[in-house]
Amino acid sequence: MSFTKITVRYAKALFDLALEQNMLERVKDDMALIDKTCSENRALVNMLHNPVVSAEKKQKVLHAIFSRSILPLSMSFLDILSRKRREHYIDGIANAFVEIYMEYKGMTTAKVTSAIPLADSEKKTIHGILSKLTDKDVQLVENIRTEIMGGFIIKMDDYQIDQSVATKIKNLKKDFEKNLYIKGF
Repeated sequence: MSFTKITVRYAKALFDLALEQNMLERVKDDMALIDKTCSENRALVNMLHNPVVSAEKKQKVLHAIFSRSILPLSMSFLDILSRKRREHYIDGIANAFVEIYMEYKGMTTAKVTSAIPLADSEKKTIHGILSKLTDKDVQLVENIRTEIMGGFIIKMDDYQIDQSVATKIKNLKKDFEKNLYIKGF
């Protein structure tokens, strides 16, 4: 996800506060919950982004959803965002916070897409290679997409390795579309 300056600044401010108050793990869990809730519920995100809905109504909705399951510190942070009319950044801030936390802990995420579930030995091999390349603890997120037919696609940070059968077939089609026949030979 690409972050705006404002999402990173708010996420960094919350990160520093959580670190200062020795609540980093719990606040990270809260932000992960908020990020997951926003990614699974487009109606919530649309409501937060809607300028017609009042800030008070957005604040009430956020309280109804999160007040029982997150820390008072995290809830106060959401209240501040609502009062400052920044509630449309909540999903980005939560995601940026998790990214900052992972960077702080020396971790990164790699998304592995394959046509069938990977065997444990394959996961270990991919994990080992990526950990050596990045000098970080790599968390693999597996995604199954049958349309790639075989092979795999690995996405990590700004890099992508595409060794899928579907991509290789597409590249072959492009090569065959070129007319290499030269008259007279």
